[in-house]
Amino acid sequence: MEPSKVALEHNERPAGALDPQDDAALVDAAAEKRVVRKLDRWILAWIILLYFVSYLDRSNIGNARNIGLARDTHLSSAAYQLASSTFYIGTVCFGTIGGLMLKAFRPSAWLAMCLVGWGAMAAIQAACTNGAGLAGVRFLLGVFEASFAPGCALYLSFWYLKTELSLRIAAYAGTSALSGVVGGLISYGLGKADGHMALPAWRALFLVEGLPTVAIGVCTYFILPDRPELGRHPWFTEEEQRIILSRRTRFVRNDNHGINLAHVKAALTDYRLALFCLIYAGLNLSLAVVSVYLPTIVGDLGYNGVDANLMTVPIYATAYVMLLLFATTSDRLQRRGLPIAFAALVSCLGYVLLAVLRERKARYGSCILAVSGTYMAFPLILAWVLNTFAADTKGGVGVGVVIGITHAVSVAASFIYPSEDAPQYVMGNTVSASLTFTAAMAALLMMILLRRENHRRDRKPTATRTFDT
Repeated sequence: MEPSKVALEHNERPAGALDPQDDAALVDAAAEKRVVRKLDRWILAWIILLYFVSYLDRSNIGNARNIGLARDTHLSSAAYQLASSTFYIGTVCFGTIGGLMLKAFRPSAWLAMCLVGWGAMAAIQAACTNGAGLAGVRFLLGVFEASFAPGCALYLSFWYLKTELSLRIAAYAGTSALSGVVGGLISYGLGKADGHMALPAWRALFLVEGLPTVAIGVCTYFILPDRPELGRHPWFTEEEQRIILSRRTRFVRNDNHGINLAHVKAALTDYRLALFCLIYAGLNLSLAVVSVYLPTIVGDLGYNGVDANLMTVPIYATAYVMLLLFATTSDRLQRRGLPIAFAALVSCLGYVLLAVLRERKARYGSCILAVSGTYMAFPLILAWVLNTFAADTKGGVGVGVVIGITHAVSVAASFIYPSEDAPQYVMGNTVSASLTFTAAMAALLMMILLRRENHRRDRKPTATRTFDT
């Protein structure tokens, strides 16, 4: 076994489970490929849509600020920082249990409830008249979105093999970049129409991007399949269901009876969970900075409010393309540590250059580096957690804790870019560069530790191996 192969990183086959090669031999390869393509067309496509509206709703406050929110609500820099941070406080409070909820409830019902809740909160932002009201609504927005990100990652692990997971997570998580493209274009159009509508442009933005989410949430309840072992969904034939269930147990034996408390304890006491949190924290801060402050940072390069929103589009578009290419390469090579470290260092370089350069085009290029590096890395971390904590319950706890706890770091993102630091934002860019560098070093350390662990396990007879769930 190659020690750096992520598909086998600290995840051994349980007693009683089929050997992956033997199990795969029982399934026709062409039929399995057709099933995977069908999963991509239906399940992955729907998750991509859900994650797209998720990021559209959480990050539109930055665009709204540029088209009249701050002016009409008399929103000071400190009040904006508070409103931005309360979203992450909500995700910290409730995010750690997010993945587990898909084991306790039907995924279609739980995810639908989350969408309806945060879509309503996103739309209600249009009614806010001051910073305090906006902060309260965004806290509730964070509460409803808290379960969603870890839930999506775990949900895909119900359907895909670990060797297929990275690209699929990147496909949906990358829509956070795509939402930046669409959100920038929508806000640009509404900003140009400001004064010619019944509502101010920023209020219209919250309604246009929030209300459709409620409708999509209702559809999710009826459309999205639940866990494979809960029964065959009408989308799949009996033969396809057999293949799906075979894939479900190919590398790991899962407990199909809800939450396994022993696995919860195993996840919380695993030293690797703390290291995964450290890796994700650095990238999560950068992700929060991008979501909330990128239009402001670009605006300080000399573009006016509406044009600043438009100029974020090429940055997000580049990040999305690079993310898909990077995730594809990672899945083919079956490596996580080195790609994550490289991407984090690219982001680090971007923030360093933003802090020291003054020429406008060079700083714009630095934004592309900072954003692209962040988006290239963070989906791979989620796949790495699920690959390492293989069973459903442990994977759900792992992803939930990693995303939930590290959102505490994202709260800081709301306070390290005060308007008086414009245009260099030395404090904010220095903190962002330091944490992305730390993430790179932590990824390399995790890779080394897993290699050693795999070497140790390879020296043991197969019969004595214990499966890490």
